[in-house]
Amino acid sequence: MVWEVSHALPGGWSLTEVERDKCPGSQLRARGPFHRRAANMSQPSEAKRLSELTAVPAGWPLATVIDAFLDLARYRPISANADRAREVVSTRLVELWASQPQEAEAWLQRCRERYAKELAGKETRPEQLFEALLRHGAAEHGKYESGFWLFSEAGLLRGESWGSAAEREYWAAGYLQCPHVRDRCRELAERLVAAESQETARKRQKLEEETSERGASKRTSKHRRRRRAESSAIAWLRRRQRSGAKSSQLAQQVRRQLQEEHSQCQERCEELLTRLEAEAAEHATTKERLSQAASDAAERRMEAERLLEESRSYHERCRQAEAERLQEESRSYQERCRQAEVARLASAQDPGSNAELQLEKAVLQDRCEQLQQQLTKAEADRSAMLGQLLDLREEHGMHKERIRELEKQLLQAKKSHHLNSDHTPHCEAPVDEASNSQEPDLAERLGYSFVDDDGTASSVLSHSSWFSVKPDSVKPQCFMVDAIFKTRSFGADFFLMGRDLKKGSQVVAGDDASILEVAKTPEICDASEVVELQAGTATLRVTPDHLVQVADAKAEESLYLAAGKLKAGDLVMLDSGEVAALSSVVLRREACQVLKIVFEP
Repeated sequence: MVWEVSHALPGGWSLTEVERDKCPGSQLRARGPFHRRAANMSQPSEAKRLSELTAVPAGWPLATVIDAFLDLARYRPISANADRAREVVSTRLVELWASQPQEAEAWLQRCRERYAKELAGKETRPEQLFEALLRHGAAEHGKYESGFWLFSEAGLLRGESWGSAAEREYWAAGYLQCPHVRDRCRELAERLVAAESQETARKRQKLEEETSERGASKRTSKHRRRRRAESSAIAWLRRRQRSGAKSSQLAQQVRRQLQEEHSQCQERCEELLTRLEAEAAEHATTKERLSQAASDAAERRMEAERLLEESRSYHERCRQAEAERLQEESRSYQERCRQAEVARLASAQDPGSNAELQLEKAVLQDRCEQLQQQLTKAEADRSAMLGQLLDLREEHGMHKERIRELEKQLLQAKKSHHLNSDHTPHCEAPVDEASNSQEPDLAERLGYSFVDDDGTASSVLSHSSWFSVKPDSVKPQCFMVDAIFKTRSFGADFFLMGRDLKKGSQVVAGDDASILEVAKTPEICDASEVVELQAGTATLRVTPDHLVQVADAKAEESLYLAAGKLKAGDLVMLDSGEVAALSSVVLRREACQVLKIVFEP
């Protein structure tokens, strides 16, 4: 089907017949050979030219009807078919605009966003609608080829977009300058605004009618309810009169029941008040006992610290005195031996002095026996001092056990007070906040660590456990400030706190044979992570880079691994020499202080 006829122009250009009916000669669109439509292009059988439209299909949406009107607005007034089609489309557009206000407002909002600059100065709604229709029609006119727009029941058939951006702007400007296009867009905008006003008035009238109907219905229902209420009240009064005697008896029974309940409530209140006073007295007694226990614990802690300090001082003085005495006697004995040797050589030259030498030898032997007796006595004194030290350590342990018992009593008292507070919510006199936040954990201040086992018992592990120092390590190692190290003097083992070490202090290595010396005074550093190791009932808190002795499967050499690299199930060596499997390894992020110690050799 041939649907376009082209007239030849000079230079290979063509002009469609339809375009001669549209804008004036300056607006005619001339196409070169590369834009010429095929003369024999076929279209679907149901597609028709838009100018032949007699009725708008019911399935067309609002946006499609607007596009159809804007294309028909380009036709000159001499085209009767186009005028009829435009009138049909505009009438349908007014109906849709009034019946679909949401779609209409959405289309206008899209135009406001797209042509914000052009619509900025338009204050009234007719001006906004006129400008939006004109700008949208110009954009569609410049985007698609002008000629025959076809239509079907499904919508408009416009073809493909054509030309460059400059050409599109040129034809869009021509569309904006057509006077009949502007007049038709302005007329349509006014009709749309009038349709909106009519639709608004119709809706307002309908709303008023519905409101009046609802008001009449409410008044009728209210009158009916009032009549029913009056009937019910009359019936109730009649029943009340018939049951007057029964009501008085029932009222007396209710009054007696309320009096009995009131007396029971008074008894219950008195009982609760008595219990409250008893619990308050018990709370005061418990608070006094807690303060007394705290003061006793503080005194015992101070006494234990004093005894421990005296023990260390006494041990140090004894060791220094014994060493000085033995050195002095050794020097004296060497001097006498040298003199005896000189005398012996002299007697070899002078036989007459043998008797004197024998006498001096006897004197020296007697002196040696005296020195031996003094040495035996010094050993006995040393044994006695060791016994006293062991007694002090035992007393220290008793103090530690007493502190643990006091802490348990404090915890039980706190729990009891918490339960009492739950049962007596109206009781005033809450526990003083200072008693709840007692002194810091006394055991922690003394350097001990308590571990609750299933909440029923406490297992205590000396901090010397696992604090085995690698014998051949010369790098700085980090220990917790409450770590306990083993030291050895004159064949006896002693234990010192890590914070008591100083330059020159000697500690026993992990092999229980090597003696390491502290190269310089330990430094206190800050750490942000702590590893908690647990093997059975034994626990240990160290830094992640602390070296822990692990069990060697071949038992050929001692192995040390960083605590942060251990995992549950690894075998470690305890300070007792036993092998135990780690039951848990927990890495905690918390700020703490550690000791950095350098050992030699």
